Amino acid sequence: MTYCGTDDLLVGSIPIPDYLNPEKVVSDAADEIDTYIGFRYTTPVVLAETAENRPAILLLKRINSHLASGRLLMEAAASSENVELNAYAKRLVDEALAALIAIRDGEIILGDAPILPGTEASATGPMQYNKDSRSMVDAFYDDIVWAPIPTVPVQVWPI
Repeated sequence: MTYCGTDDLLVGSIPIPDYLNPEKVVSDAADEIDTYIGFRYTTPVVLAETAENRPAILLLKRINSHLASGRLLMEAAASSENVELNAYAKRLVDEALAALIAIRDGEIILGDAPILPGTEASATGPMQYNKDSRSMVDAFYDDIVWAPIPTVPVQVWPI
């Protein structure tokens, strides 16, 4: 299953040689997407057409389109060594791969796509663990700094 069609390719008026098969390139790009996100989500990702899932559906379509277009343009430019075309193709592939890595790492959530067990997002920032019932910092300030100074009665002897 692909996430976009051949009419979504971003090749403009660039002539595609007859020996290249755009359908195969789109299919290969969809397989590449699944290899990145398949460790986190059940693939192929099939989302219901709801307002909440629309961004995820469009994101997968864009990634598939950019990845397929970039790979197709790289193949087309390989024979002529067209540097400008290769730069455009590389940018498309790099953008697609950056989005795939963000999905794989959990930075982007794909709507209500089924997540594989054991890959749920977990806290990645600093976490606090305080097994004491009272903070040591609070104890320091309460017991040492702000505690009243004990006074001991001193008996003064006449001289």
